[in-house]
Amino acid sequence: MTEANFEWITNYDELAGLEAISKNADWVALDLEANSMFCYQEQVCLLQLNLGGKLFIIDTMALDGHVHDLDPLKACLENPDQACYVHGGEYDVCCLKRDYDIHLQGIWDSQQAAAYLGYKQTGYGHLVNNFCEVELDKSFSQYDWGTRPLDEAAINYAINDVVYLPRIIEALKQEVIEKDIYEEVLIANQSVMDSEPKPKGFDPGAVYRVKGFSRLHPSKHPVLFALFKWRDELAKEKDIPSGRIINAEVLIQLAQKTPTNFGSLKRIRLKSWILKDHGSHIMDIIKQAMREPPEMPERKIQQRKVDYQEKQREQRLKDWRRSESERRELPFQVILPARALAHLKQHGSSDLNSVPQLGKKRIELYGEKIKEICE
Repeated sequence: MTEANFEWITNYDELAGLEAISKNADWVALDLEANSMFCYQEQVCLLQLNLGGKLFIIDTMALDGHVHDLDPLKACLENPDQACYVHGGEYDVCCLKRDYDIHLQGIWDSQQAAAYLGYKQTGYGHLVNNFCEVELDKSFSQYDWGTRPLDEAAINYAINDVVYLPRIIEALKQEVIEKDIYEEVLIANQSVMDSEPKPKGFDPGAVYRVKGFSRLHPSKHPVLFALFKWRDELAKEKDIPSGRIINAEVLIQLAQKTPTNFGSLKRIRLKSWILKDHGSHIMDIIKQAMREPPEMPERKIQQRKVDYQEKQREQRLKDWRRSESERRELPFQVILPARALAHLKQHGSSDLNSVPQLGKKRIELYGEKIKEICE
């Protein structure tokens, strides 16, 4: 593996110089690095670009931190007629929407294409090794990209994410065409573009997504919510991810066992500094929540009761999808994506054009069969 030559962008004037280059590029390959594992509210720390063969790294932390900082790239990145190469691009899409109001268009996602082609290993490193015969350094996968100055080896690690991406995608495109699944992959790429970021800040409703919530007795839900709110407040104060304060497993244990003395609290695997600095407060929170349970937030997505007919329809669709997948030697999602199956299961096949991620080609190939199955 050789070190790539790239231009380092650290101010708005340098960034403005990329506007013409990006608009005239035949394609754009893009990746970004953020610091989600190291701070309360993650931010984009680097943006790596390959503009038709010209390499750039934008130090987004060196800019002014305003939503319009990346405006010189907006026209290019939101142009549906200009291919934008990404790998596992949902995260990139969400970060750019959230922080810069940039809605990526023209996406071609190498991970989606590899998955639709049936590759068992779809990670970027595996694809680079497969198509370019290069072994990438993986030692910076857990790196704090908010660090300044950045390690030189980390910078080389970052730029390699867009060095090999165009070659990989061109090879995958050819395979997609040969397998006759081009439209199916385009629909998958559209789903990447449609990804939406989570709201910034504290989301009370996220308590329902805490791993283990469904196993917790409803009487303990208010205790969990009180602890969940306190954990977020402390994480914000310390500027670290809330999961690094108390992880989900321990949070559930606290709500389940409701320790109200240090003897029982010590039997729960709290970090030593949490126990020392906040143990008494945790017990006070638990006692208060048991005395006066806080009102639980609205649960936006209620569990829908699925009737017998829907279950049968779902099973018939899955059985047919499996059989067709084996016949065509293609993954399940090529035959019928999960979102399409879920819609058909619930609503049936009266309007195939309204089925998400189904598409014209699948309707032509399988429309009559789907209608027969859904009757």
